[in-house]
Amino acid sequence: MIRDTRISGYQLSLLMMSFIFGSSAIVAPAATAGQDAWLAFILGWLGGLLLMWLYVTIYLDNPSRTLIEILRICFGKYLGSVLALLYIAYFLHLASFVFRDYGEYLTLTTYTLTPIAFTIGCFALLVAYCLKKGLEVTGRAAEILIPYLFIVAIIVFLTLIPEYELKNLTPILENGFAPVADSSLRVLTFPFGETVIFLMIFPALYSARKVERIAFLSVSIMGFTLLSITVREVLSLGPDLLIRLVFPPSISTELTPKIQFDPLIAVNLLLGGWIKITVCLYAAVVGITQLLGLDDYRHFVLPAAILAVGLSLWTFNNIFELMHISQKLYYYYVIPFQVIIPVFILVITKLKKVFKAK
Repeated sequence: MIRDTRISGYQLSLLMMSFIFGSSAIVAPAATAGQDAWLAFILGWLGGLLLMWLYVTIYLDNPSRTLIEILRICFGKYLGSVLALLYIAYFLHLASFVFRDYGEYLTLTTYTLTPIAFTIGCFALLVAYCLKKGLEVTGRAAEILIPYLFIVAIIVFLTLIPEYELKNLTPILENGFAPVADSSLRVLTFPFGETVIFLMIFPALYSARKVERIAFLSVSIMGFTLLSITVREVLSLGPDLLIRLVFPPSISTELTPKIQFDPLIAVNLLLGGWIKITVCLYAAVVGITQLLGLDDYRHFVLPAAILAVGLSLWTFNNIFELMHISQKLYYYYVIPFQVIIPVFILVITKLKKVFKAK
């Protein structure tokens, strides 16, 4: 069943863009740089393009193989299997992060009297249903729904123009380059470095030759979209407020006179979160299936969804703990998965090709 999964280039592009949009539009990863958030985001975005080149090159050197298969080829059966297990755990943990992000967002902004466990559980049922139906169904749904993300982002950006204050962008580098470098590293790992997960999805594309163009175009378009959102938050809220807020979009949209954007923003963010969690759990269950030498991943969908929900509820005691881990510890934990191991894979693959040629 895994080998039979096929999606079009347009569907892959929409999946990538909505995955990158995901929860990054909720928490504004570059916000800690204050008025220099736009600069930090650009630097992280450029690093993200470099990482995408790394992932695409790995896939083109190992066509039609998922990350799990590539690990076992490069590092051998035993070490490769251990690394594969670590990646599967990372995919499940990432899904739990996104579940909690959206659970906290909905609980604090919209469903204030609803238990967070119920909110996350309902979201998980939707994701599990989509996974049961297959990645192709999610891709077709994305064709219809995801363009809505860009429409709402453009409308909100234009509507808030009267509230923008250009002075919020100055002084540039008031606190030196260190806060910008720290925020750019955060942007690099979240959301762009997380696209390493698409090494599990690239084999589903009809034509492998299109991967490079689709990947770079998707990262470029969504990078520009998120940059516009970052600039919007700085101009409308100001750096001091931006640093202190947990969910900036829920506040900035309230500045629009006589227009209530909260329902549109909530739907907008939920669409991105739905795709991101679906991709994470798809990568995890496909990885488990391949590691066990099976072919049908659907048996693992419900257990994986339950595990991700459980992790989202038990790992963090409250939103402050979630934000502390996300801002201070997350990028140290994910750099091996996003940078170090992929670099080793690329080097080993290239060396094997050289030795084979000789």
